[in-house]
Amino acid sequence: MNRKRLPSFSFSLGLIVILAFVLGHAVAQGSGPYLNTILEGETPATLPQSFTMPDITGLIASFQPAGGMTTAGNAFFQNFGSNGRTCFTCHQPQNGWSITPSTVQSIYTNTKGKDPLFAPVDGSNCPNLGAAATQPGAQFIAARSQMFNRANTRIPIAAPAIHDWALVTVAADPTGCENSRTYGLPTGMASFYRRPLPSANTAFLFPAAGGGATNIMWDTREPSLESQFVDATTNHAQANQKQLRVLTAPVVAEAVNFQNGMFISQSSDLSAGDLTGGDGSGAVGGPIPLTNGSLPLLFTHAPKNGLPGEALTFDIFNTFDSSSQPWTASQRASIQRGQTIFNTRTFEITNVRGLNDVKGQNPSLGACSTCHNTVDVGNDFFLTPKDTGVMNSSSNVLPPSPDFPVFTFLCPQGSIEFYSNPVTVSGVVYDQYQTADPGLGWITGKCADLGKMKVPVLRGVGARPPFFHGGNVATMFDLVDFYNKRFNIGLSAQDEQDLVNFLNAL
Repeated sequence: MNRKRLPSFSFSLGLIVILAFVLGHAVAQGSGPYLNTILEGETPATLPQSFTMPDITGLIASFQPAGGMTTAGNAFFQNFGSNGRTCFTCHQPQNGWSITPSTVQSIYTNTKGKDPLFAPVDGSNCPNLGAAATQPGAQFIAARSQMFNRANTRIPIAAPAIHDWALVTVAADPTGCENSRTYGLPTGMASFYRRPLPSANTAFLFPAAGGGATNIMWDTREPSLESQFVDATTNHAQANQKQLRVLTAPVVAEAVNFQNGMFISQSSDLSAGDLTGGDGSGAVGGPIPLTNGSLPLLFTHAPKNGLPGEALTFDIFNTFDSSSQPWTASQRASIQRGQTIFNTRTFEITNVRGLNDVKGQNPSLGACSTCHNTVDVGNDFFLTPKDTGVMNSSSNVLPPSPDFPVFTFLCPQGSIEFYSNPVTVSGVVYDQYQTADPGLGWITGKCADLGKMKVPVLRGVGARPPFFHGGNVATMFDLVDFYNKRFNIGLSAQDEQDLVNFLNAL
């Protein structure tokens, strides 16, 4: 039986519906103690080698090839800062080691807003707003609307010292942070609102041949997981210099090894049932096949042909090729059809910077597997950030929504591939580009990189809505529909449903 499309819902209704499902399903599956502990703002004392947690479409599984662990003995779960946060605060197993609005809302209810998750530094839309709203209630939630509605954290980044653009200004500032004289562009700082990426399956975020770029953050700004851990402790946990001295190389390595040694994938679907083959279905879902029981060899997940940006039309996923009874027949067939569509349904990819310009072909024939090309995993093996037009002025499908800031860049005419929007300022012609998040461009200072973001791992994606870098679409249906419209793929309603069912089963 195919799932029906669910409409977006308000905070209160969404909280009631999701909590009723999650808590009830957790008890039925024996995950209640872990989930209850997490939603109460606590860290479980131990994590077994393999365990499942309920999510919105079934069960998400975590697997550690090196075996179970005591959390008190690992830096990932320790507080090294001044506000009580640990990595676990924003990276939790029931959300595929990210965090979702339903979890945010549950933690708020259970802790009366006292959890470190809500620290004003980035849990609020702007620190001055969060500091003024410390007691639970409507003002508290309004000051943290990005966190409550999209599970976004505020990412403040200083403007690059060298940049192509002649000027950047704030066209919209609904959070009140971009024009702040303390936290905003008047002092050379911009705030972006982004989803926490999973702290699992990170072993697939590095080039197989060694060296070169990494693909850790949305804007790919961190050179390593080690630097990311230190920066997160400095910024998100607000560690002072004395506290940072505790982060010796062995301590940092402990947290990094935990992330590189944790693998996630959906293990059960509400309609299809077990996805791992444990019921004799022949499916090979779940996280264990990603590792062959040990840490993964990246080359075993590399595309079997192709160069960076080349259209890859071979099968990236074969997770459900051999599936048979005892799955629910209609749901099994839908997931299998979705896998086939993902791998092989071709369409013209147009105006994607980071792909069409790399290939020198616009348009270029490709499939979903062109960009999500790491075998069995679904991120970009070539680690090339791309701009598909999410929340910027190059998009006629998903422009910036009213709750996000909008930045206006005046760039040299012709400096942004596949884009032209000439305006004359003081007698000089520029291309004017507007975006809610400049992504890689804010790191490199290049107009050509504005709007480019990493291609994320797809394993466990169904457990971490909303989607895209800013939680810009609420449901998996919205995500699939965006691509259908963006590239004129021509998916039928059944095709979209099949793709949704497949992605939720990864």
